[in-house]
Amino acid sequence: MKKSLFLVFVLVLALFYPLHLKSIEAAEANPLDLYNPTYIEGHWANAQLENFVSADLLKGYTDPKGSVTLQPEAPITRAEFTAMLVRVLDLKSEDSSITFADVQPDSWYAEPIRIAAALGVANGVGSNRFGPNQNITRGEMTVLVVRAFQSSISFEGKAVDFSDVPNYYARPFIQQASQAGIIQGSTASMFRPFTIAKRAEAVVMLQRALDLQKSALPQDSQLTQPVLDSEEQELQIFKDKAFDQLDDAFAKFYTGYYLAISNAYASDVVKWTKQGYGLSMEKAAAQKLQVLQKTDRFAAVESTGGSYKITMTDGDNQQVEMQSNEGVYLLKKMTDGAWKIYAFYTSESAK
Repeated sequence: MKKSLFLVFVLVLALFYPLHLKSIEAAEANPLDLYNPTYIEGHWANAQLENFVSADLLKGYTDPKGSVTLQPEAPITRAEFTAMLVRVLDLKSEDSSITFADVQPDSWYAEPIRIAAALGVANGVGSNRFGPNQNITRGEMTVLVVRAFQSSISFEGKAVDFSDVPNYYARPFIQQASQAGIIQGSTASMFRPFTIAKRAEAVVMLQRALDLQKSALPQDSQLTQPVLDSEEQELQIFKDKAFDQLDDAFAKFYTGYYLAISNAYASDVVKWTKQGYGLSMEKAAAQKLQVLQKTDRFAAVESTGGSYKITMTDGDNQQVEMQSNEGVYLLKKMTDGAWKIYAFYTSESAK
């Protein structure tokens, strides 16, 4: 799967790929491969999986051949889902009073389990055990999601009375989740609460919950300003020919896939200019920004009307290209409260 997410100047540099093929191929090595997992094209949860990968919320597995896979139909363990939930919501706690006998302090999942347990989001399975390597069921997963999102989602509406959900501890949580639309049954009347959850199901459930977070919405200016500021800083770098400052500028405004691909192509730009190629970019028309959607943690900002004049020279040869900057920026709220761009879909790729 190859995403159509590129910097404006990279789109223009693509015109020169035949002349610089070796350099471009090098740019597509790891870590970019981590953002382009195989075998999810056409999957029923493709959109949610791709979004989670781009935003650094979901990591893939590298097989012996070097391909990165997400294994969306594979089961997900209690430790894996707890870690994903903590990462998605950026949960934090200093409380270390709750420990489990089967969670070793040096294990990769010890910290997220500690946080989730301290916040009352995740409990053990009895006998002072958490069961980190046990596969989580759909019912158990629903319980954790409802607890984690309890304060930021309005659980209203009519609950679905699933015929296969008995009167057990997860029933009220399943009803709440159905009220909010976080879960859907395998049929109109069946939920399969004791069926082992799949990785794709976990991602979709979390995405639905994230889309409902509207208790602390950002101002539109908080979302459009990073786009404007990043553009201003990049244009200044091109004006000053200070291409070695691109990485620092990208780190300030970008994250996830957009940061990775920006850094990869910035490396090529630095190499090319050091080899004597000339590159300049200037604004031809200002872009108009509109917030399409926003939640407490994620947002989409549409850019229309913007364009740039980009000039590339090779000795006496010069090529000038007018490039549109129309598309949609996807942003996420970072730990420090700043909003950063993690993806950009050009208008052409969105068609």
